Amino acid sequence: MAPHPPTSSNRARWWLIPAFVCAALAVLVLAGATVWVLWLDRGETVVLRVADPTATAGPAVMDDVAGILGQRVAAMGAGEPRVTTGEGTVTVGLPRDADPDEAVALLERRGLLAVRPVVGAVGATETGYPGEAEVTLPDPRGSGELLLGSARMDNDGVESAEAALDPSSGQWQVHVAFTAQGADAWSRMTGEAACHPMGSPQRRVAVVLDGEVVSAPEVGPDVACEVGLDGGTTVVSGGFTQGEAHVLASLLRVEPLPLEVTVVEAPGS
Repeated sequence: MAPHPPTSSNRARWWLIPAFVCAALAVLVLAGATVWVLWLDRGETVVLRVADPTATAGPAVMDDVAGILGQRVAAMGAGEPRVTTGEGTVTVGLPRDADPDEAVALLERRGLLAVRPVVGAVGATETGYPGEAEVTLPDPRGSGELLLGSARMDNDGVESAEAALDPSSGQWQVHVAFTAQGADAWSRMTGEAACHPMGSPQRRVAVVLDGEVVSAPEVGPDVACEVGLDGGTTVVSGGFTQGEAHVLASLLRVEPLPLEVTVVEAPGS
């Protein structure tokens, strides 16, 4: 019996087979390329436990913490992190090019800013007006402690902050731009400080972050009493390394964490 010649429907099915094989190979190649790209982009992981002493932190607060931590890492400029929340924890997958040490220093801080007038100092002797002091903190210059008055500005007073290298001194600094409210507070504080003699503790203004004085500059002789520094900007310096300046700038320009966090897993630990 002579074989039947292939019908048009059979010929169509035979043409579909190579097309299907090509499509399947394309999918496999694309999937492999995606996995390869994701592997290349994978960096270290940091796990943080969110403090919740009153057991009131719900999903919304956890999402806020995760969002702020993600913004901080993105501000490092190495890429977008992968942030997930768990039972009281936040896991941050760092971009492959992110510096792990800098990232941990950035993630573990609350980021609470308080700009305070210096009302005195404690060294070999006590000077100034200790009765006006609200807190006493170590002087970043390494010479005793500073007596600080009530905070006049918090994070809401900062519009932006950028780390930059000062070409004249070779030192890393943080350039801060204030909001309208922050600029007014800065002008008032520096104007009050300018009414005191050069060299006195009361001529200084303290920038405090998470309970640590990161800088306490003295108002220059060109600043008039009760006039202060105008313009809505300032430069924060304090012998920072490049990493420290970038961490400080990121903490200042991103809102603070609503709760304390503790690093429970970090690269190299």
